Amino acid sequence: MSWETEVEVIVAGGGSAGLAAALASARGGARTLLLERQTKLGGMGTCALVHTFCGLFHPDVTQPWAWLNPGIATEVGQEMMIRTGQEAPDLMGKVYVLRQHPSLYAQMADELCRAESMLAVLSGTEWTGLKQTASGWELEVITRGAARTLSSKALVDTTGDATGARLMNPQWCEQTEGARLYRPAYISAFHGIAGVHDDAWRLQTGGMIFRAIRDGVLPQAAMGAAFRDSPFAGETFLTVDLEAGQGDWDPFDPVKRARMEQEGREVALSLWKFLRAQHPDFQHCAPPLLPTKAGIRETARYVGDYVLTGDDLAGNRRFEDEIALAGWPMEKRENARGPKFRYFDEAKPAGIPARCLQRREVPGLFFAGRCVSADHEALASVRVMGTCMATGQAAGKLAVDFVQGR
Repeated sequence: MSWETEVEVIVAGGGSAGLAAALASARGGARTLLLERQTKLGGMGTCALVHTFCGLFHPDVTQPWAWLNPGIATEVGQEMMIRTGQEAPDLMGKVYVLRQHPSLYAQMADELCRAESMLAVLSGTEWTGLKQTASGWELEVITRGAARTLSSKALVDTTGDATGARLMNPQWCEQTEGARLYRPAYISAFHGIAGVHDDAWRLQTGGMIFRAIRDGVLPQAAMGAAFRDSPFAGETFLTVDLEAGQGDWDPFDPVKRARMEQEGREVALSLWKFLRAQHPDFQHCAPPLLPTKAGIRETARYVGDYVLTGDDLAGNRRFEDEIALAGWPMEKRENARGPKFRYFDEAKPAGIPARCLQRREVPGLFFAGRCVSADHEALASVRVMGTCMATGQAAGKLAVDFVQGR
């Protein structure tokens, strides 16, 4: 397929939602082009080292675990289990989660895309302009240093940033004020840590970090440091939530974004240096592998024909036009002091309607993933990767239906 002349559906953004949207579109018979600014697909699950798939499972943990959304989300989850040697997800409190490995996820994304003859992928591509035409859409992009114009009949925005709305009509999207935006996470991978990393180990390590912060040895930002083992022995992921300027945080400000990334590196390497010197389990630990970018939890999102609310999710509301199910609790991280959870009233999923993936006044434009039409509270649930795959798949199918006149 020629990606320059034969495209019917363009999917902008190759994270979990975009991957699923592109696969669904191509499998549905539409000539599909997937755009990604990084050099690998998978978004937060590869470039930010987010190492758990959340939202894949039914929320009732009193019952044996079960997949929540059939299709690509389940397909990816099952394959990750095989490649990591896991037979079941982990039960963490009131939720099931699946540990995933960013490198394997990137490989899986490559293989899934290469298997589709109707799908082409452009990496290193920045989306810079958007225009609606009589026949569909024209996107201005810069790819590998060259400015190009791409055309399609349908467009799926899975950028996580509502880029299409911000380029064409900012009234189509909204952004929560900086003080309430969910905080970014900085994740790094540590190798060669000895010992058994159970709850007692985490408590002891956390105590060491707390005392070092109190004594001025470690920066205050290290307070929320959390370790979680990879599916593979000898590898542990460190996650630190960052205040990022708190009320002054704006993920679209390049200077503030750069400073946040710098702070993440400073904290991760300060922790490595301290623990290597003071904790016997870290004495043979090499410098950690740093992410390509921090994990961004919230920027801008579309205002669609329906705005999913936190009350909808908490009340387990279902919809006649639902296209995916949400099962992850609202995990609100408005500061770096840990999450505040709002669980669903019953241990049952809630529906996500198709109206959250489109605007009636803009036919042929669909959106999914982190920029789906949801309020600030609902986003705390539907932003996780398992749910993003489900809404992405649905958006891809809607795009195919539009192209094929259904």
